Amino acid sequence: MALASLICCELLKLKRAKILLISFLGAMATPFMMFIEALQTHFEHPEQVIRLVDLYDSSLVYVMLLMNMMVYVIISAYLFSREYTEKTLKMILPVPISKTKFIASKFIILFLWIMVLTITTWAGILLSAALYHVIFGMTGFVFEIALEWLGIMLVSGVLMFLTISPFSYLTVKAKNLVTPMIAAAAIVMGSAALSNQELGALYPWTATYFLLKGKLASTGYPPSLAIVIIALVSILGFLTTFVYFKKEDIK
Repeated sequence: MALASLICCELLKLKRAKILLISFLGAMATPFMMFIEALQTHFEHPEQVIRLVDLYDSSLVYVMLLMNMMVYVIISAYLFSREYTEKTLKMILPVPISKTKFIASKFIILFLWIMVLTITTWAGILLSAALYHVIFGMTGFVFEIALEWLGIMLVSGVLMFLTISPFSYLTVKAKNLVTPMIAAAAIVMGSAALSNQELGALYPWTATYFLLKGKLASTGYPPSLAIVIIALVSILGFLTTFVYFKKEDIK
């Protein structure tokens, strides 16, 4: 079966899945937090100027280290565990399907899903800012700034996709949703602790955040080292997922 056909099959399976709606609601958590934060700042510090660029800049913590990170890991765990939990894998693989293409289709769907949700978060922040602008007025509320941040947030989505690959391996290995979610919770706690620490440059899930924010140089560690760590974690995640699934004896 062609890779394109497998991708279409994955999309059809998602058509009526409840997680689709849940993931979009999860992606809107960050815009909601940004709106609440803007309201809190307005009432507690009315002299402080709130700008659109500040909302997007502040949102990166929630997107890359907290809210969206958890949502994307849950999506990865769902995609790679579905056939195990529904016990349909041994019915699918007897069809002439390459195991490599089967896993590749999962990763492609995961990437597309992350990109769509990242755009959803970006649009949600823009709508939240527009609502705030209508009620209170906002300095620098121009669409060109939002478009510039769309590019930045899409890059954040790519970086997160790369560092989520180890969770796909955990899912295939454990064959359930719980294990990768527990691991994700631990990773998110580590990210929160290291988000303002120099050692964050050596922790792949905060290193991506530092890279996008341009903070790597200020940590004292060479940016190339952080990039190598991110690449190694990503490659290791992809390779172990493909190799383990290809060698696995489906029962």
